[in-house]
Amino acid sequence: MRLCASAVAAAVLAAAAGCGGGSGAPSGEELARLARPPATTSLASQRIYFVLTDRYANGDPSNDRGGLTGSRERTGFDPTDAGYYHGGDLKGLTAGLPRIKDLGFTALWITPVVKQKAVQTGSAAYHGYWGVDFTTVDPHLGTERDFAAFAAAAHRLGLKVYLDVVVNHTADVIFIGSGYSDAPYRDCTGRRFDPVRYAGGKTFPCLKAGDMPHSPLLLDEDAHLKQPEWLNDVTAYHDRGDIDFESCDERCYEQGDFFGLDDLFTEQPRVVNGLAEIYGDWIRRYKVDGFRVDTARHVDRAFFHVWVPKIRAAAREAGVRDFQIFGEIFDSDSTVVSTFVRDRGLPNVLDFPLQAVAAAYAGGDASALGLRHRFEDDDYYRTPAGVAVTPPTFLGNHDMGRAAMQIAAKGGARGDELLRRVLLGYDLLYLLRGAPVVYYGDEAGLMGVGGDKAARQDLFIEAQVPEWKTEQRLNGAAIRAQLRRLADLRAVLPALSDGTTNVLLAREGTLVVSRVDLGARREVVVAFNNTTSPRRVTVRPLTRNTTWATSLGNPPVSEGTRLTLTVPPLGATVLAADKRVLDAEPPTPRLGFGDDDLTELKRLRARVGGRAPVTVAFATRRKGGNWTRLAVDDSPPFRAFLDPRSFERGERVEVVAIARNLSGSTASSKVLTVVPRR
Repeated sequence: MRLCASAVAAAVLAAAAGCGGGSGAPSGEELARLARPPATTSLASQRIYFVLTDRYANGDPSNDRGGLTGSRERTGFDPTDAGYYHGGDLKGLTAGLPRIKDLGFTALWITPVVKQKAVQTGSAAYHGYWGVDFTTVDPHLGTERDFAAFAAAAHRLGLKVYLDVVVNHTADVIFIGSGYSDAPYRDCTGRRFDPVRYAGGKTFPCLKAGDMPHSPLLLDEDAHLKQPEWLNDVTAYHDRGDIDFESCDERCYEQGDFFGLDDLFTEQPRVVNGLAEIYGDWIRRYKVDGFRVDTARHVDRAFFHVWVPKIRAAAREAGVRDFQIFGEIFDSDSTVVSTFVRDRGLPNVLDFPLQAVAAAYAGGDASALGLRHRFEDDDYYRTPAGVAVTPPTFLGNHDMGRAAMQIAAKGGARGDELLRRVLLGYDLLYLLRGAPVVYYGDEAGLMGVGGDKAARQDLFIEAQVPEWKTEQRLNGAAIRAQLRRLADLRAVLPALSDGTTNVLLAREGTLVVSRVDLGARREVVVAFNNTTSPRRVTVRPLTRNTTWATSLGNPPVSEGTRLTLTVPPLGATVLAADKRVLDAEPPTPRLGFGDDDLTELKRLRARVGGRAPVTVAFATRRKGGNWTRLAVDDSPPFRAFLDPRSFERGERVEVVAIARNLSGSTASSKVLTVVPRR
């Protein structure tokens, strides 16, 4: 990293990037606007229960076959097979809402409820991701009235409803040739064109079915199967064939069929508008509180920039405040996943990168350093909007496998030690930043042996799948007690929900993190130990000369500016300061500019002295323009990133860092002039 802090550094940077400074710094109202601290959303304080509705409880056996007759290949119903419907429905889930509330959850995320193609490729659509009629509820789950009753009952209990939606594909109805085709698209006149050029726009070339990369075929019996009617037009799909995951580039990921499912041509404005109308209607009719977006990495780069504002507008019209949208990017690399927030317009994403390191830490297969690095990676997700990084966090799910299975696979623990490690995993979810997501049945001790069908057991339905009857289970009573205890902690200590994250220590199996509620100026210190022996450590919290209330674990020894604590084996400690964090005038940031170690981005880093908590905003100004906020960071290391592709070659750009204390006082760095792209 290069700093404009000495004559030598200044000379080097002036020659390489152009180091200027001092004049033209933001001031007045502009400075106050740029320095605004990160805002939090309603998601920050949620504790989410994720339910696969067909496997929860059977409230109405009359809908088990979805109104269809015949064999399981027509009805999709076979409770003895893990790949078919088992009878769970909306009435069963509605009856279970008080239980879910009692476990300390504040929200439910449920798998898609739209009408499905009941059976395809030797399996059934019990999971909800093979939609054909996106305007109504699948009869296997109940009726539109049942869904309305479910949503209303949840809201009466104070539970939010997050609905799983699919914008990438529909069920596999269109027949096309085998293999992925790289053939170019041609318009109605036969002229070649690149659909990426039109993505996010308002116009699109006309298309003919015969000129698609693969000639699509739709059987007469399926000609009007999908609803709304526009979904039956074969040119509303990419028609390229299946994604080749072994040798796939970005275009293949975005335009190929996901395991045969009909891939929507989202570069077309009629498709984007149609999907916005479909899902906007679900908000208007049922007042759902948010969407989880399936297969979000497989739509084009411009899609969310257009679709998300339309969905938020629909939510405002429906009176749903702070509507949440989080997407599935199935990747454990933060630098990859973050691009969907930073560049593609997706407001939030499931935290697959944290899942990978949290399961490994809880399982004993990794040190605390991976968690530290993951929280530092939050800087890649920061945007000019200034929304605090609060992704939904989880230990396992319906695709990769349950929490206990994931943790057992990382270190090989069994028996009582495995249970204690699973409880440690939930400590991580509930006490660290993010909205914890618990997969249904994990609280009952279900473990499973793998992902997908092997992780979708029946909960309050008599298990008839042979292998499920003999699978190992953990002590569900202990897990449920822990979830209630942790939920209570998050409810009474706001810093655990929306506080900043400052890692005080990450050494071997011990992690100590300071969480600060910036509004109330209250600090909570949380510590974790993934070893089988107690660990005694000393750290420097942000609150000095205070006593610490023990909310979990062992009481500490406080020595002025130091805090000594003993973290129990395979456990956690939570300490809340009795005094407020002292404020201080923010020191002047020292701003540096250079290459990022992990990406092709350019990195801005501000070093701020002192111990008082601050937020740091980064802003840029192009020639002849105004200052524009790039990002705002609430915890060290204070960083923001510039994409060189956003600038002309050789373009000189001014950058500045602004530190803001808890009282709103600010201090600006010297203004640097940099060249992001050479």
